[in-house]
Amino acid sequence: MNQRKLLDLLPRLTPILAVLIALLVGAVMLALLGTNPWEAYRALFIGAFGSTNALADTIVKATPLLFVGLGICIAFRGGVLNIGGEGQLVTGAIAATAIALSVPNWPGWLIILVALLAGTLAGAIWGGIAGLLKAHFNVNEILSTIMLNYIAVFGMNYLLRGPMMDPLQIKLGSFTPQTARLPRAADLPRLIPTRLHLGAVIAVILAVAVYILLWRT
Repeated sequence: MNQRKLLDLLPRLTPILAVLIALLVGAVMLALLGTNPWEAYRALFIGAFGSTNALADTIVKATPLLFVGLGICIAFRGGVLNIGGEGQLVTGAIAATAIALSVPNWPGWLIILVALLAGTLAGAIWGGIAGLLKAHFNVNEILSTIMLNYIAVFGMNYLLRGPMMDPLQIKLGSFTPQTARLPRAADLPRLIPTRLHLGAVIAVILAVAVYILLWRT
């Protein structure tokens, strides 16, 4: 009975064990480089969670990753080894940014909605390429999605240094690879006087919805 309980608990313990092993391996590498692992992890923890602003920034940076993770989770649950989350995120971001910059005078809520739909569609199409290659040519989805990641990233780099580069950067001669600022009307509402915004709440709601979809239906 104890062995059976352990086997039942193993899937729940796996993420924790993975984190602990990663920390252990990181500590060994830091020690080999002559750095105190405790001090390094302490600085890492303080930088990520040491203040309200630090915690808010961590959540903001984690929000897009959570969206990507939810999509990957659904694919994995369906038996598809989708390793193309990065490329799908990048193509979605390119499409959403292009749409938002092209309609600066629209109401903020409409810009957000249209940009969200454009980003979702672009990411789905990019992921669908691997699906088509798998369905019609039996191309391994792991290889195709990894290669599509590189194509998306290189395409983004080209756009940020070319057609989509901020005209102000060109005028100033800095050539920083970035687009122009999105319309301020399209900024997601902030929850507290930090960078934390409504997107984080939406991500959590979607995480709960995906959990219910995959494990309670």
